[in-house]
Amino acid sequence: MKNSILDLSSEKLTEYLAAAGEPAFRSKQIFESIYAQNKTSFDDFSTLPKKIRSQLDQDFSLRTLKKIDEIVSPVDNTRKFLWQLGDGYKIESVVIYEKPRITFCISSQVGCALDCKFCATGKMGILRNLTPGEIVEQVLQMQDLIDAKVTNVVFMGMGEPMLNYESVIRAAEILSHPRGFGLGARRITISTSGIIPGIKRFTEEKQPFSLAISLNSTEDEIREKIMPISRKYPIEELLEAARIYSENMRRIITFEYVLIDKINSSIANAKQLVQLTHRIPCKINVIPCNSTDPEYSPPSRETVREFENYVNNRSRRITLRKRKGWEIQAACGQLYAENEKKKRKNKNITEQDNLIR
Repeated sequence: MKNSILDLSSEKLTEYLAAAGEPAFRSKQIFESIYAQNKTSFDDFSTLPKKIRSQLDQDFSLRTLKKIDEIVSPVDNTRKFLWQLGDGYKIESVVIYEKPRITFCISSQVGCALDCKFCATGKMGILRNLTPGEIVEQVLQMQDLIDAKVTNVVFMGMGEPMLNYESVIRAAEILSHPRGFGLGARRITISTSGIIPGIKRFTEEKQPFSLAISLNSTEDEIREKIMPISRKYPIEELLEAARIYSENMRRIITFEYVLIDKINSSIANAKQLVQLTHRIPCKINVIPCNSTDPEYSPPSRETVREFENYVNNRSRRITLRKRKGWEIQAACGQLYAENEKKKRKNKNITEQDNLIR
């Protein structure tokens, strides 16, 4: 299988062209054909001589993701896509409309190793990392399909971005490159379940992208139950890494907090959240749980409102994220799981038909 040209940064593409005896300005032309003009075939790179187009076609692939399912919310037009990769594995991406923003939620891995209990992707386990090109192509394909320009990208789809660090950062660099998608670095958010070495590296490298941490509890015992990674990286150490990031980068960090009924949604939990984060310049993104597991259900609207008001009244910046796409199971891994269930059902029906015959 050929490598994807989307894996290459502008610099790497220039190196490839130099080795082929081509001038550096060809890199700009290629980037513009891919990212500004959304060309889907090397033959359509009209600014390039035919010889170069043929060489690119021989050496690289351009599009490898195949759309195999799509669901559109009748409530808020949230769109969820299921893609098949070149090797047959499947990943998900979501388009979220919230004027004036169009946010793409993209995957960084096939599956996930962290087994967060409220997340359908955790039940898959980890299958493999995505390449930079497979990450970037999600954005390219969704822009084509919705015929609109993305304004924000969040790495909050399938997988733990900090466990595929190099590919995620390279993809984010292409997304923010002036000849790529040209997104402002702060409009690209890399979310983590709390991989402290990744947060430290992100800080040391002074990465310009926004950082979000999926916190979800203020008590180690509860967090370990719903997010087993907390056994390795306790809350106190995680918050210290977040504080150092904010201090060194002079940036506000986002703490994501999935509200789960009878687990982490009480006023006592809200009070602990305020106390734990008071030394860190941050905003808190509260998200009512969107799980298919009845053990992890969202609290009532009244409980959510009380939690939000308590935190907000104590000088913490808090945002209540609307349950975008909840009626189409837009949370991480749910469309994949539904697709696999249908496939198994169809297989069983076929096998039964064969037995009858």
